[in-house]
Amino acid sequence: MVTLYEYTSNPRYWVVHDEEGYWLVPARDNGWQDREPFVGHVIALRKVTDLGGIDLGMPEAD
Repeated sequence: MVTLYEYTSNPRYWVVHDEEGYWLVPARDNGWQDREPFVGHVIALRKVTDLGGIDLGMPEAD
């Protein structure tokens, strides 16, 4: 299961939590390609409920 969060300290990024951990991902189309491990504060996260038409380009789950 994948959960997306807005990184309120830097709203141009989202944090994606998947089975491999937490990733800092640019909140733009195909941002998944430029992801890096997230090492920020989880208190600065707010769950994303509307992607606003953005396609992060994440691989489909099997």
